[in-house]
Amino acid sequence: MATRGEIYCWWVALALSSCRTASDEHVSAPAAPAIEALDAAKELGSDAHVAITRDALDATPTGFDINHVIITGQSLALGAEGYPPLSTTAQPFHNVMFASASGGALAGSGELAGKRGDFVPLVEHPFETPASGFANQIATWTNDTHPLLMSVHGVGNHAYAALKRGTPVYTFALKHVELAKRIAATQGSSYAVRAVVLIHGESDHVEKTVNYKRALREWQADYERDVRTRTGQALPVPMLESQLSSFTRYGQATSAIPTAQREAAEESNGKLVLIGAKYHLPYADGIHLTAKGYRQLGEEFAKVYRRVVLEGGTWEPLRPIAATAAGNEVRVRFLVPAPPLVIDTDAVSDPGHFGFEFTDGSASPPNIQSVRLEGDDTAVLTLSRQPATGHAKVRYAFTGSPHAPAGPRTGARGNLRDSDSTLARDGARLYNWAVHFEIDVASSNY
Repeated sequence: MATRGEIYCWWVALALSSCRTASDEHVSAPAAPAIEALDAAKELGSDAHVAITRDALDATPTGFDINHVIITGQSLALGAEGYPPLSTTAQPFHNVMFASASGGALAGSGELAGKRGDFVPLVEHPFETPASGFANQIATWTNDTHPLLMSVHGVGNHAYAALKRGTPVYTFALKHVELAKRIAATQGSSYAVRAVVLIHGESDHVEKTVNYKRALREWQADYERDVRTRTGQALPVPMLESQLSSFTRYGQATSAIPTAQREAAEESNGKLVLIGAKYHLPYADGIHLTAKGYRQLGEEFAKVYRRVVLEGGTWEPLRPIAATAAGNEVRVRFLVPAPPLVIDTDAVSDPGHFGFEFTDGSASPPNIQSVRLEGDDTAVLTLSRQPATGHAKVRYAFTGSPHAPAGPRTGARGNLRDSDSTLARDGARLYNWAVHFEIDVASSNY
């Protein structure tokens, strides 16, 4: 019987990568028109996405006969270590993938899929990718009125430079856009690419890429331009990204990549959308997720896709807005998708001070004595004394122990989440967990 690493190599080889074992990576139609129910829900405030009912979604035209979502990135995009797969039985909805040699959502090379020239029901093999969790969650929310074509194009252990415009992986993704359009035309079906899902950052972390924020903006712009050229669609192609959470596993206590991912999204005017961090998910080896973790990650992407693509709204993760100090207290106010804030030490173990850190740039900054919540959107840090300088910063899930595996019990993490009532297909709550961040503190002390 083939080992898991051998299966991984065989599978990744379909995406034209140079084969490495899983252990190698350890080292190194127009938009849906608004309807009254949706308009009313959006006026409810920042947590309106949890209030929109299935009836409202069922009544909403959801786009095209075939709505294509491209998943790209590194090995987490491919579902590495997500074994055995969960979504192997008959596809319960009308979601499809390309017929390919892998037998799963990984599209394979353009030639392989081109010879098959058809769509087949979406199932997972040999690992669980985020594709089925994403597509089946959307089908549940829309009463199967928004059929998705899911295709995965990625390579493990590859930085942006090896995945960007002009590389084989990028080129084959575009060939599959052309192929999908041809198949749809043959079937008499309307077709458009609705989003790109990006799960990436590990290799650029290892390589200490200094321009990763610019790379992300370029990546999204290239996909949008090249997809529109091939499909003729006027629709935007947002890129939905998840934040890197496994940086400690590579031997570093912290990383610049999560900050680049957060800032790129905040500065993109909705073209790059950060769904959140991944430290709360179950990991198989501290870098890759379990099959259940990949399914949940897909469901979390689906929640944001629903908000941005189906509802025509905007999305912000649970992130800081401002930090202010007075005396020995620092207040950090958050943008909260679904208030109120909650400190949850059950789903994620406390790494100390619920993941918060404080520094004022001095050799001996004051210690955090306690952390409490105030109102729906503010965390209050009580320090051992008033900060001594004007260079104060608050950090969250920002630092961990070098080589520590990522996950809810180890690695860089925190305990802050919102109260989102959105349910996954298995009934679990899809909370939004605070992103990794560092923020300057404004102060009346100085």
